[in-house]
Amino acid sequence: MASTPRTLSPSAATCEPADLSTLLGWHARYAVNPSSLAALASMTWTLRLPGQDGGLGLTRIGGVLVASGEPLAPPSAWPALAGALIDLAKLIGAQPCVVPVGAEYAATLQGVGLRTVRLGSTPYVHLQDWPARGNAGAGVRAAVNRARRDALVMREVGQERGAPGWQAEVRALATDWLRRRRAHITFRWIFELRPLVFSDHKRYFEARCADRLVGLVAASPLPGRGGWYLEDVLRAKAAPASTNTALVAFALGALRASGARLATLGGVPLARQRGWDDDAVSAPERLAYRLRPALSSLYDFDGLETFKRRFGPAHWEDEFVALPHDLGGLIVSGGAVARLILRGR
Repeated sequence: MASTPRTLSPSAATCEPADLSTLLGWHARYAVNPSSLAALASMTWTLRLPGQDGGLGLTRIGGVLVASGEPLAPPSAWPALAGALIDLAKLIGAQPCVVPVGAEYAATLQGVGLRTVRLGSTPYVHLQDWPARGNAGAGVRAAVNRARRDALVMREVGQERGAPGWQAEVRALATDWLRRRRAHITFRWIFELRPLVFSDHKRYFEARCADRLVGLVAASPLPGRGGWYLEDVLRAKAAPASTNTALVAFALGALRASGARLATLGGVPLARQRGWDDDAVSAPERLAYRLRPALSSLYDFDGLETFKRRFGPAHWEDEFVALPHDLGGLIVSGGAVARLILRGR
């Protein structure tokens, strides 16, 4: 892509080498997708429109041009940026691919000729109506009370986030958590566990027992939605069973108190949130769900969904991947996404 002209026609968009500080600035103004911040480190090019603030981060994997999430730009600019992405892919002879995206941008990408396939659903907590009362919030209240009896001390981490000692504790906790994962696969890209990356842009909440770090929540901002993504939720092996639920509840309360409107714990791949009517579900989605029982030995789909439902999400939003319609482009793009997830490049 090094030979790509600066100006693209007919969109008049420009493609330039990515500048991380520029991408972070766009993210701070416009990000609506939970995966956006984690993806920035992989973006090698930016696509922008003349006279328009914000743009789109891109990376090329072989013959595939990959964008992650919605553009980091006002929604009014999304259709033009989607068109510019298609123009650029044609210009350099690459297949376009965008993953993951919400329903609104998925419809925009369909309008420029891509096929969208649902990956799962993401639950969102409406913080001003949280916590739930009555039976709906009973499980969370019980965990909080249990954590109190277990002498679990929870707090938001302040300036010490930059201290080498605290960062070493976090790395040790992350390593311990990774060792105990059901899937013995080293995921990369937006799925990689890197709680300390872009730490200046995150909020951290910790749980300690006898002054030992036993739990951590790292939250990434969603400025375009006035919300936060509780990106990493980690628990030490020796931590009390109540740790994860109580610490997430503490983090949600702190975010609510600071004026945030929304929070999410991220998507649930192959979620059972919505019915799977044959008329509404594409062939790739049906195939993925047929494989779900076999994949459950590597990934705890049901456990993840049960945990995220515990916090009383007010609504769920579908997430999609956008791919070319032709079979060859579909295969090549799918392979590029797998390569990003498993190898990072």
